[in-house]
Amino acid sequence: MLRRILFPMDMSSFSKEALLWVSRRALQRQSDILIVHVVSPAAGMNIPQLVQEAETTLNEFCQKNLPEKLFYKVIVAAGESLEIIPEYASKEECTFAVIPSQEAGELTPLVRRLAIPQLILRSRNEHFPEEDIYQNIAVAVDLSPERTDMMLHELRDILQQVDTVPTLTLVHGVPLEDAEDSQTLINAAEEALEVVTQDVSSWNTETSMQIVSGQPEIELPSWIEQTSPSLLVVGLSTQREIWQLILGSTAEALIEGTTCPVLVLPTA
Repeated sequence: MLRRILFPMDMSSFSKEALLWVSRRALQRQSDILIVHVVSPAAGMNIPQLVQEAETTLNEFCQKNLPEKLFYKVIVAAGESLEIIPEYASKEECTFAVIPSQEAGELTPLVRRLAIPQLILRSRNEHFPEEDIYQNIAVAVDLSPERTDMMLHELRDILQQVDTVPTLTLVHGVPLEDAEDSQTLINAAEEALEVVTQDVSSWNTETSMQIVSGQPEIELPSWIEQTSPSLLVVGLSTQREIWQLILGSTAEALIEGTTCPVLVLPTA
């Protein structure tokens, strides 16, 4: 899965630092990196010159700063980012993406379009995490059997590739709209989540569960921020033969309302 990594690059100092962070880890795991920079069509007649300049600048930066043994490829193209980046992800057969993010609200359009597992990389206090981001993971599950199984299967594959046995917390939000049925809903969720937790414990011993009650769009991001996991995992929904991200309000709240790195994985 981590064989060929897509990295959208906007030439900012933030994205440059993020690229350095990714490159060190890619070299350790023998991954390739496809670096894509998109020149806006608003540049008009200056587009050819800007593409050439950006390509030269980006290649010089990579040659000077990326590890010598790392295989990477630089692509600079003109057009709309939401079209160009997914196009090259597919054309170059990328198996994973790392998306550097400073503004969470700008993420969802690109996350919706990309058809591969993706890591939304964030910094805290202008520093990217030095520790292994796979050490302490919170996994948001909706308890739909097929979606949950697919997401956990993808996560297991990634953990095997990075050779990490993390602390995993499976978290599920229970909306409490009807006070009379609230305890019944919580009990049912606890029973279902316990089954999933036992299954995951068979391949990751440090696994626990957490039920968060209340309005999920508010309570789940709040719980994530309070517990400060090194990584949050959410699900990517697929339809037909083409991967499409169907972000409900809860998933959007988790992506946009948290500050930790987020791993988005495919589900049914």
